[in-house]
Amino acid sequence: MTFGERLKQLMDDRNITQRQISKELNIAVTTLNGYANDYREPDFLTLSLLANYFNVSADYLLGISTVPIMSDIAGNHDAQRLLYFYQCLSPEMKSLLIEQAKLLLKFDSPQDRFIDER
Repeated sequence: MTFGERLKQLMDDRNITQRQISKELNIAVTTLNGYANDYREPDFLTLSLLANYFNVSADYLLGISTVPIMSDIAGNHDAQRLLYFYQCLSPEMKSLLIEQAKLLLKFDSPQDRFIDER
């Protein structure tokens, strides 16, 4: 998966528009569109901003890792428990859990989400 595909997927999963990200991170919409369509690449600072914004690792955005979780999960007991439960599920139930999580994100208010991520 390319950087642009991952960026689009993260935006879609969180129901966030390019315009919202552009405004919050002070990145031109045309620049962000270039990243999403793989005809521009972010510099290190922008890559870091996007990774922090989506709470994923830069390695995930760059396609080096397939796991979007940031490495600080070690200090988050709830995240560890959730990951443990996920790993115990059958492949079918894992897919169902992911779809349910996507629905929860769509109904979560943007203000609450940003407060929780910081």
